[in-house]
Amino acid sequence: MAKNKSKNELTTYKRKKRDVTPAVIVLVTVIGLFVGIGSFSVVYTYMMADSEGEISTDTFSANDIAGQAQANLIGSDIDAVVTAVNTTDNKEIQVTFKSLKNDTSNTVTVTEKTIFPKSTKAEDISVGDLYTYVFDKDKKLEELKECENAWTFNDTDARINKTAKLVKFGTDAKEHKDASYKYDENTISVSDKSGNALTLENISPMDTVKLTGYNNGITDKVYSIVVVQGHGTLELRNINNIKNARVKIDGKDTTVNVGSPYVTLGEGSHTVVIKGKNISDITKEVSISTETPYVLDLSKVVVSTGALTVYSNVDDYTLYINDKEYDENESILLPYGEYKVRATKNGYSDFSGSVTIDADQNTLKVKLDKANKSGIVNLTATPSDAEIYINDKYIGKGSVKVQLALGSYVAKAVCDGYTSQSKQINVSVDGQEISGSFNLSKE
Repeated sequence: MAKNKSKNELTTYKRKKRDVTPAVIVLVTVIGLFVGIGSFSVVYTYMMADSEGEISTDTFSANDIAGQAQANLIGSDIDAVVTAVNTTDNKEIQVTFKSLKNDTSNTVTVTEKTIFPKSTKAEDISVGDLYTYVFDKDKKLEELKECENAWTFNDTDARINKTAKLVKFGTDAKEHKDASYKYDENTISVSDKSGNALTLENISPMDTVKLTGYNNGITDKVYSIVVVQGHGTLELRNINNIKNARVKIDGKDTTVNVGSPYVTLGEGSHTVVIKGKNISDITKEVSISTETPYVLDLSKVVVSTGALTVYSNVDDYTLYINDKEYDENESILLPYGEYKVRATKNGYSDFSGSVTIDADQNTLKVKLDKANKSGIVNLTATPSDAEIYINDKYIGKGSVKVQLALGSYVAKAVCDGYTSQSKQINVSVDGQEISGSFNLSKE
């Protein structure tokens, strides 16, 4: 049985053990480092070698990662919007889809084996359409399906808010009043019904538009706007010829600026009704197109006329209508409208007023009041037995004095065997005194 080591022997043993341990650790570490480097070199060389045993210069990149992500989608249902449709030189149709989930794009080729929804053909695919599609490893379109989360509808009164990037419907919309939908200006497609590209600025509230969008469970987003019924212009030419013109289009009152008589209307047929004080009602069917304005020329409308009968408290007056003179007993026929009227008679104050012709028979009452203002006229004639007349009314012989209302008069002196004489007399100021004389010559 071994004896126990003394205290000095034990101390010497521990010191030797402590000196050996670090050297062993260093040796093991160095050996492990060389083994690791060698192993990595073998593995790296193997990974980089091509099929013929040569070292490849290819390296892993972001494209490899994207390619792997694309490969993971092979055979999967992908909700997407069509952003491009092209035909190759080989007459193949290629469709570019943009995923509605992650905004990645993918171009696939339509083949004879592609499965389409009922009543859909390859030629029907258009930019802005929403589909669920499936493709294979060769980027061939395996199947095109209707997108379950897509929606579409037609309506009017769409308004574009470019600042908020919203399509908002107004109160005149048929089914979607005050509804609004977001859009992305980089992906939204705008066209007419023939497929011609339009811009958001081309859309008018008058248009009937077809919206196609996608509901991702959080928000509704528009991807396509098709103007199925556009707008055009109606010109109401020469409407200024109609007094107090009133216009109704499709039963609605429509304000028309006579200085710029253009009305924007939706494409198609409309009923236009025009009324005015000087015309019979006009009803016209017009057909509005997006290409050229429809001109409704009102210069040849049949203006209605009416007869005017004038009643007065005096005879022998003169009547003026819009400054045109009419005789007292003249038959007056005027087009519909409003006219200024004036009547005059010596010794009476003038009458001023207006009359509106708006019926077959129209009447006007003219009241002439005797003038309170007057002047004195003194007339003498030689020979003294000459007769004096004023406005063919006998006044007296030789010398007369008469008070006359303000106005114009004709004085005349007549005597047998003598040549008659006439003078114009104008009494223009109240209190005026006028004198005149006649010196008749023998015949």
